[in-house]
Amino acid sequence: MEKTSRIWYTIFLKAYNAGQYRLGMAHCANTGEGMGLSRKRVAMKRSFSACLLAVFLCLALPGCSFTGFSAQNLMSPPKINGDQQSICRLLQGPQAELLFIYPRSGEYRSAIIMEDFTGDGTEDAIGFHQLEDNRVEVQFLVKEGGAWKTAAAFTNPATQVDRVCFGNLGPGGQKGALIGWGSAAGATGRTAEVRAYLFQEGEVQEYLLGVYGEMALTDFDGDGIDEVFTVDKYLPAPEEGVDPVPAQAKVYTFKGGAPLEAAAVPADNSIATYSSVTFGSLTGETRGVVVDGATADGSMTTQVFVMEEGALRNYPEGVNQEGYVNPYARPASASFSSRDINGDGLIELPVVTRLPGLPEDTPLDSTSYQVEWDIFEEGGGRRMVLFALMNLRENYWFTIPFSLQGTISASNDPARRTVTYTQVVQGQDGASLLGKSLFTLRVFTQSAWESRGEGSGYELLAVQNDSVYGIQQLTKDDSLQRPIRWARETFRLM
Repeated sequence: MEKTSRIWYTIFLKAYNAGQYRLGMAHCANTGEGMGLSRKRVAMKRSFSACLLAVFLCLALPGCSFTGFSAQNLMSPPKINGDQQSICRLLQGPQAELLFIYPRSGEYRSAIIMEDFTGDGTEDAIGFHQLEDNRVEVQFLVKEGGAWKTAAAFTNPATQVDRVCFGNLGPGGQKGALIGWGSAAGATGRTAEVRAYLFQEGEVQEYLLGVYGEMALTDFDGDGIDEVFTVDKYLPAPEEGVDPVPAQAKVYTFKGGAPLEAAAVPADNSIATYSSVTFGSLTGETRGVVVDGATADGSMTTQVFVMEEGALRNYPEGVNQEGYVNPYARPASASFSSRDINGDGLIELPVVTRLPGLPEDTPLDSTSYQVEWDIFEEGGGRRMVLFALMNLRENYWFTIPFSLQGTISASNDPARRTVTYTQVVQGQDGASLLGKSLFTLRVFTQSAWESRGEGSGYELLAVQNDSVYGIQQLTKDDSLQRPIRWARETFRLM
């Protein structure tokens, strides 16, 4: 019976802990995942049922008793703490129900965000909820004398929050909040706006900066006070006789504690959706914003924004002008984003070339291209850092030396999670032809690798979560060993 008791006690603990988690999710808590009211009720019912079942099973067994546990104690739901209760009450106000609103993107995805926006060294709270007229309200809450109170509340006609971020915006680097209201998604239009919220002289002040399609915190001059970079999208003319609004990038500064539009420059009118924005080092001395975006047909391009002598510049120059050429233009199947690919602290930019020897009817994906990763040089120039073959779906890449570019092709089998790399030779007419197969890279599940991976001729390269990466050499020709050796030695996970 003692052994049986231990078994059922384990079952009970698992069920009870699951109930605790679900009830905790249903309560007002600082969580990054949203739950609608109906989902919260379902979670509470399920957790209660789980606990009830566990208790029934335990009490049904003769001789099974647990010191310190009673039916009444076990049925009591976990309690939220006093801070959470107070914050919930303040957010709900006179409303019958409290419906949280969760930011859709960015680092902060919770309806209640704990952050010290007053600068006094203790955590404050920012909460989002929907009003009865469907507007969204944000409340800034502070704790004074052991009690929470609302320092300020602002409503917005937007029905959703795009993102929240915090930067050193105030005097002396005091933290301020930036809230993107609305949606930055969609192919056209400017439906998102960013507002800054600064705690000044005991009050929270709200400042409208402007519309955006993408935004980032920057510090171009390195003074420790953040600027706000925004780039919006082209707005077509809504009706005849009304001019369209071109895309623009802007930089807002907070030198005097209030935002000021410090600089602006035209942005690419062809961009329908922004996919990534990164602020960082471009060279040893120059910092800038690198923005990747896609046009209506899915093809991608990159713009680089830097501050030069107080003016914002967009490189490559001449955007939206006739004859404008962007070397970073790439097809939808080559959806590489700018990044620090080699860990040198600089942002590299992708320039793609289709691999030679691919049949015309080959379905193209990220493995079908050679990627030249470049760094930005002063005045808009660029310098090659490395050549790579990449697989975005499987999250890996490896380099090839300059002398081997144009001599390797690839054939991807996504179903088998296998890419076979092949030698490329020149035909008599100068055309690129596929020669000998060189090696295969394959991704196994952990269980598949343990059962057949090494036994099938694959050599272990890397492990990430449940994925095991292996390489299989397909030729013994000594003259073809160099690319195989490079693949082994430079293989990296993204």
